[in-house]
Amino acid sequence: MKKILMILLFFVAIVNAKVLNSVALVVEKEPITNYDIEQTMKLLKLPREQALAVLINEKMELSQIKQFSIVVNELEVDAAISKILTQNKMNLEQFKNSLKAKGQNYELFRHNLKKDLEKRKLYEKIASMNKTDFSEESAKKFFEANKEKFLFYTSIDVKIYRSSDQAILEKMKADKKIALKAQNVNLNPHNADPRLLALLSQLKIGEFSPVLNSKEGFELYEVMAKSGANVPEFEQIKDSVMNVYFNEQRQNYIQDYFDKLRSKLNIEYLKN
Repeated sequence: MKKILMILLFFVAIVNAKVLNSVALVVEKEPITNYDIEQTMKLLKLPREQALAVLINEKMELSQIKQFSIVVNELEVDAAISKILTQNKMNLEQFKNSLKAKGQNYELFRHNLKKDLEKRKLYEKIASMNKTDFSEESAKKFFEANKEKFLFYTSIDVKIYRSSDQAILEKMKADKKIALKAQNVNLNPHNADPRLLALLSQLKIGEFSPVLNSKEGFELYEVMAKSGANVPEFEQIKDSVMNVYFNEQRQNYIQDYFDKLRSKLNIEYLKN
């Protein structure tokens, strides 16, 4: 009886493995397996449909990377890693040990970084196809229609989290349960860089800033309260407006490009 049970369990395991490794759908001739979907669900903590949407987007990007013959060589990956090492103030061996301590593999990190660099090149390529408007007149019209984007607060209460390890602060952004001592500070034009106030002015209450470099390592700001709102004159922030206007045109063009591409995707759903 035990032998029969073992044999049955063995065949159930084989069937489950076949289902997990089977191809669920094909996007632009690129397969997505049930295993891919399950892993994405676990990694990103997403329901199946959202995980599937992420994977479809990845395959769509991959098809475009191939279409535009985009290549990232190992020297470019090395340069990107050198930049990361400089930002984190550590050597390669320390960085590898840091990855190992988090249960990550250096070679897999390089592989994923290479994929990210390919995507950056793809987005730059697509953005370069857009006829960007650089005129000051259009930028001024954009400013008048979007003044909320340029609100500047003269008093911002924040919590500042500091660490010598950038990854700790990045993890804290994703999981507020991580306990890290914070400094409560009121930032204003007398004690803060105007660029920092401008950055924090765009954040919602309770929202975190990007992790920023500091003299001691890295800083993360959490916005607690804001007051003293005003909108500067166009001439005072012309360069910033031009930059926002330029970037918004790029982002809109890229979004529109992929929306049109998504509507024409060749997706074949397979029955398993």
